[in-house]
Amino acid sequence: MRGNLQTRLFATCILACAGVAAGLAPASAERAFRAHDAAYPHITVPSEYDPSDTATGAVRRGPRGDEVRLPGGSWVPCGFNCFFTLRNATVDFWRRSDAPH
Repeated sequence: MRGNLQTRLFATCILACAGVAAGLAPASAERAFRAHDAAYPHITVPSEYDPSDTATGAVRRGPRGDEVRLPGGSWVPCGFNCFFTLRNATVDFWRRSDAPH
C-alpha cells in the first residue's frame, strides 16, 4: 500500500512539474528574446500607403553592414537603408509593384 501511494505521489509531482514547466517555457523564451532584442536600437516605419500601418524592428551592425530584424525574427541586410528595407519587407510588401502576386 505504501509503495503504491509513493508511486502516485511521485507521478502527480512529475505531472504538476511538467505542467508548470510547459506553462513557463514559452514565457521564459519570450522574455529572453525580448531582453536580447532590447540591446539594439529600434526603428518604426509607417506604410507608404496607410500611415496607421507600422512595423518595428531592431537594427544592428552585421558582418557585411547594417541589418534589420523583421517581425518574424529574421535578420536581413539593409539595402538602400534599414528604414526602406523594413518598410518594403513588411507593411508595403504586397503593395509594391514588383512584388510577386
